[in-house]
Amino acid sequence: MSDINRVVLTGRLTADPDLRYTQSGRALVRFSIAVNRTWQNPETGAAEEEATFVPVVVWGKQAESCATYLRKGRQVAIDGRLRVRSFETQAGERRRVTEVIAQSVHFLGGRPEAPGVEGELPPAQPAEEPTPEPEEEVPF
Repeated sequence: MSDINRVVLTGRLTADPDLRYTQSGRALVRFSIAVNRTWQNPETGAAEEEATFVPVVVWGKQAESCATYLRKGRQVAIDGRLRVRSFETQAGERRRVTEVIAQSVHFLGGRPEAPGVEGELPPAQPAEEPTPEPEEEVPF
């Protein structure tokens, strides 16, 4: 049996998407979503809530669509896979980050509120399957 690496999340953007381009010209957008969980505390009976903040990476044409139509607070559904990568800070410290590489991003809710954006949202399309980029190609 093959291994499975699939993540499906819905949440709200915590900030506007950050669109960049690699040196080879491929679009790359990063944003984080807040995924809320509500449960009843068995000891107190009170409703409690926690938020998990999940970094998301989108490649290609869908990255450009996300940058155009998504804004802080907008609800999205993400279908993708987990990736753990490590990098070295300018101070020489090794860091690891876990992020979701989106295969598709579905824009939820009403029409966009971005200035100058007219009409309906484009249908969700699968993101381009990213080919591994050399570390120096990732713009951030």
